[in-house]
Amino acid sequence: MKNFLKSNKNLIFLILIVLLASFFRLFGLNWDQGQHLHPDERFLTMVVSAFKLPANLPDYLNPKISTMNPYNVGFSFYVYGNFPLNITKIIGEITKNVDYWNIHFIGRRLSAIFDIGVVFLLYLIGKKISDEKASLFSAFLYSIMVLPIQLSHFFAVDTFLNFFIFLSFFFLVSLLNTKYFIPKTILLGISFGFALGSKISALYFLPIIGLGFLFFLKKEIFSREKNKISKIILVSIGGFCFLLTSIFFFRLNQPQAFETGNFLNWEINYQFQKNLKELKSFNDPNSTFPPSIQWKSTTPILFPLKNMILWGLGLPLGGVVALAISFTIYQILKKQKKFSSFKFGGLLALLWIFGLFFYQGIQFCKTMRYFFPIYPFLALLSGNFLNNFFNRIKSKKLKLILMVGLSSILLVYPLSFMHIYTHPITRVSTSKWIYENIPEGSTVTYEEWDDGLPLGLPNYPPLNLKSESLFMYDFDTPEKWQKLNEKLAKVDYYFITSNRAYGSTMKLPDKYPQTTAFYRSLFDGTGNFKKVAEFTSYPCFPPFGDKHLFCFNDDSAEEAFTVYDHPKVMIFSKKGK
Repeated sequence: MKNFLKSNKNLIFLILIVLLASFFRLFGLNWDQGQHLHPDERFLTMVVSAFKLPANLPDYLNPKISTMNPYNVGFSFYVYGNFPLNITKIIGEITKNVDYWNIHFIGRRLSAIFDIGVVFLLYLIGKKISDEKASLFSAFLYSIMVLPIQLSHFFAVDTFLNFFIFLSFFFLVSLLNTKYFIPKTILLGISFGFALGSKISALYFLPIIGLGFLFFLKKEIFSREKNKISKIILVSIGGFCFLLTSIFFFRLNQPQAFETGNFLNWEINYQFQKNLKELKSFNDPNSTFPPSIQWKSTTPILFPLKNMILWGLGLPLGGVVALAISFTIYQILKKQKKFSSFKFGGLLALLWIFGLFFYQGIQFCKTMRYFFPIYPFLALLSGNFLNNFFNRIKSKKLKLILMVGLSSILLVYPLSFMHIYTHPITRVSTSKWIYENIPEGSTVTYEEWDDGLPLGLPNYPPLNLKSESLFMYDFDTPEKWQKLNEKLAKVDYYFITSNRAYGSTMKLPDKYPQTTAFYRSLFDGTGNFKKVAEFTSYPCFPPFGDKHLFCFNDDSAEEAFTVYDHPKVMIFSKKGK
């Protein structure tokens, strides 16, 4: 047994890391107690519930009649990839979980499984471009990153996209010095086709793949081998195979992107193009679309950097990543006699990290999940950095102490984040309070573009409440506030179910002076309402139980980081009630 453990030590570590990643991603998948509180997930669940498996493959591939085409089942605006929905629908049919109230759990499990797959890919890629110990560090670091953990709990397309982009990177670095160039370019094309079929934004990774092929061409052009012409032709054929395979598998996954089911007709579907243009219009600084208001006060580059370091990665992991990037730049710039696999893979990883980060970081919409595809690459470089750091320590005892100490510190934030999934979501807890404390016939508020309360709960009969809908996102005018004041005069209880409205409008006091003043008076109790209940859920340590040593107040994080699975909910009663 002792010899077995010694000879299989790295395999045992990998299994433990995968189990750790699985715990973080699969624990608490029913985080909203079946209430469908993630709007994107809710939409995808509606679409996949409406899907029906076609009678045959030609029917599936024909966008005009396919029953797995969102446009044919009542959804004229659809900008996500189809692959996550297709596989969810198929498994849902096999397991008899196809209705709206159950199929999203299939999607959540698949989302988690694909992200666990990234952990295993990090091990494989780390071994290929560095060494096995570095690969274990990389796999461990990604397994504890909080944004991947959170996104794995949602039935959305992000983890599927992330997996296939990283799988494409695996096949790309596998092309270096391989005997099977053409077969691996085909595998690269299949993977990238699935990435495009998960989300069209996978196209951002295409320049990295193109740079990889340019490097292979350059390498053969300047080689001194006699058969270099044949190898140049081989690389060119490989590039063609990659493009052809990518398009084929994209079309196989997302037939509605094309006008017909004829594979010889490559005309793009007009509705698909229209949807993408409409989506692009939301990323406009002049947009008054309510979800866009939150971005008007954000600073390019600095806003996403802060959210990534403090919340997506958390401290001190964010600091480790920053050091790793600096160290990788040093390694690449350092003169070497032979071009190494790490120099090739590390350079492409750096270009992807900086390219996507700065491109997305200067956009109007800078939501955290748009930066998600760089997280595995950050883990890859960070694992290499830590491995080099610990290799410089000669004392085995000191090295062990430092490894255990660093791992323990790094685990604090992800473990704290699991506290969110150990108890009912705040909107469910608030709903129970409403059923038990607010009288029948009361008039309550509903801020548009947010979820209203109370939610329907088992063992609680429907509560007869009147509701006044408040639209807070229009810029302040006398007309807006005349309407709002008329409604507020009728209100007994004011519900705020997240920071969506006040978190956006109060950051623009020049556009919302009266709205800002209203919210301030609401929160400090100087207005017509007083706070009677507040429900919060923060990452807390230790995550289980009611007593905690400390909590991370993430109210200042980007809206989407808190609003889905742990929003702050407040209830205010009109004074005199």
